[in-house]
Amino acid sequence: MSDLRIDIISDLVCPWCYLGYSRLKQAIEQLGDDYKIDIRWQPFELHPDMPAEGADRETFLGERFGSSEKLNEATHALQQVGIEAGIQFNFSEKDRLPNTKLVHQFVLAAAKSNLATPFVLAVFHAYFTDGKNIGLTSVLEETALSIGMQKSDIEYALSSEAQTLTEKKLKHLRSLDINSVPTYVINDKFMIQGAHDPESFLKVLNDIAEKEA
Repeated sequence: MSDLRIDIISDLVCPWCYLGYSRLKQAIEQLGDDYKIDIRWQPFELHPDMPAEGADRETFLGERFGSSEKLNEATHALQQVGIEAGIQFNFSEKDRLPNTKLVHQFVLAAAKSNLATPFVLAVFHAYFTDGKNIGLTSVLEETALSIGMQKSDIEYALSSEAQTLTEKKLKHLRSLDINSVPTYVINDKFMIQGAHDPESFLKVLNDIAEKEA
């Protein structure tokens, strides 16, 4: 049996991080029972200067893409790719692009209870499919409780300790010159960037497992 630790560096407002995990999961399922996979979610901020209250998605991303027309084109393309992966991307004029520091603190708390992946997937769904503002504490608390996190987990997520540790992780990952997500680091040695198709992920995982055996 080969042990593979996969650190997934992501921001939970990144649709390609959602797609990337979906594709990685398909690859892992094809690996079979000879592999023990340990997935750990690491924080990244696509928009580190985002105000605490967030921003209007269409206005903010429209400026980044150059125009609302270009944003709409990219959004429609993304929705088509999502359909192929079984992910429903819904966007509306009311959508907010949140500051994600607090989300990452909740992921940290979820990890302490071995619930990081269920929490991350629930947040992805809440944001991209249900259109919820995941910058709001109330939305994160509701999502946390829905996947089995306890009140004590939520208290930790909101603590200064979780805030400090999250900031420390963000700073460390920035120092490694990781500038895009999703990025996957396997066994602290091998780095893969981007939401590759399941077949590509499978080949890379098999190659690494053989080297690590």
